[in-house]
This record gives sequence, C-alpha cells and structure tokens, in this order.
Amino acid sequence: MTNFVDKLRLIERAEEDIYFARIDRELIDALHQHEQLDRRDRLRNDQRHTQADIATDNAVSGNQQDADK
Repeated sequence: MTNFVDKLRLIERAEEDIYFARIDRELIDALHQHEQLDRRDRLRNDQRHTQADIATDNAVSGNQQDADK
C-alpha cells in the first residue's frame, strides 16, 4: 500500500513541477518581450534626439552663417 501512496505523491509532485515550469517559461517570455520593447523605445528615442540635435545644429550653423554675411 505504501508503494501506491508513494507513486501518487510522485505523480502529484511531477504535475506540480510541470505546472510551475510552464508558468516560469511564460513569465520569462513576458520578461524578454518587455525588455525588447524597452530596447526599441530607447532606440527610437535616441534616433529622435539625434535628429533633433542635427536639426538644431543646422539651424545654429545657418544663423551663424547669416551673421557672418
């Protein structure tokens, strides 16, 4: 009889392990997706700042050239 009870405990433990492993994988996948979105947002912001800096530099250069004339 104990052998049967031990097998039931092992089965329950295996089912729990499988369940929590699935939950862990889902959480890890969600974390990776969140990190990818953060990276994309940072790249977009960096590009916007770079473009704004270029536009500002061009405007300043244009004003200095006008002042030199």
